[in-house]
Amino acid sequence: MADDRVTRVWIVGSSIIRRLYAHIREQGLDRNLGLRCSITWEGRGGRLWEQLLPVLRSLRAKASAPDILVIHLGGNSLCREGRSRLDFFQEMKTDLAEVLRLLPRTRLLFSSILPRLNWRGQTARSAYGVERRRRWLNSAVAGFLAEREMRSVRHTNIDLSHLSRDGVHLSTEGNELLLSNLREALQVEVRR
Repeated sequence: MADDRVTRVWIVGSSIIRRLYAHIREQGLDRNLGLRCSITWEGRGGRLWEQLLPVLRSLRAKASAPDILVIHLGGNSLCREGRSRLDFFQEMKTDLAEVLRLLPRTRLLFSSILPRLNWRGQTARSAYGVERRRRWLNSAVAGFLAEREMRSVRHTNIDLSHLSRDGVHLSTEGNELLLSNLREALQVEVRR
C-alpha cells in the first residue's frame, strides 16, 4: 500500500521569504509549489539568524514537526558588529545542531544567503568583504550539513542583476529564480 501522507514543509526566513510568498499569491501560484506537500510559509522582515530557534519553538508548539525544514536566514546577521565569520559560523553550527535535536526526524535544507548591494550593519564602503564572507559562510554551512546527510540550496543563478531597486530584495525575475530553486530542491526531498 502506498504512503498517502502529505509531506509537511516549513519555510522559515526573512523578508526574502515573506516577499516570495507574496509573489506566489500575486501570481496566483500554488502555495505548495505544485508538489505533493503542505508548505507553511514563515517569513518576516528583518528576521535575524538569532531568531531562528525561538521561531521554530513557537511553530513546534502549534503544530507537528515538519518532514522538511527550509531555512533562509543569515543575510540580516552577516555584518553584526564585533563578530567574525568564524564566530558566526560557530553560532550557526550550534543552532543547526539544536534544530536537529528539536526536530530529530526533520530533513533540513539551508537556502544559501543571497548576494546584496546593501547589508544591514555594513560599515565598509564596499560590499566586497561582505560578499567574501557570504560566500565563505554558504560553503561552510553546506559542508556542515553534507556531513549530516542534509542539503544546502545554492542559488548560483541569482546575482546582483536580480535585485530590486533597494539592493536587498529580489526583483520579479529574482523571485521566479528563487522559487524555481526551492521547488527543485523540495521536489527531490519530497520524493525521498
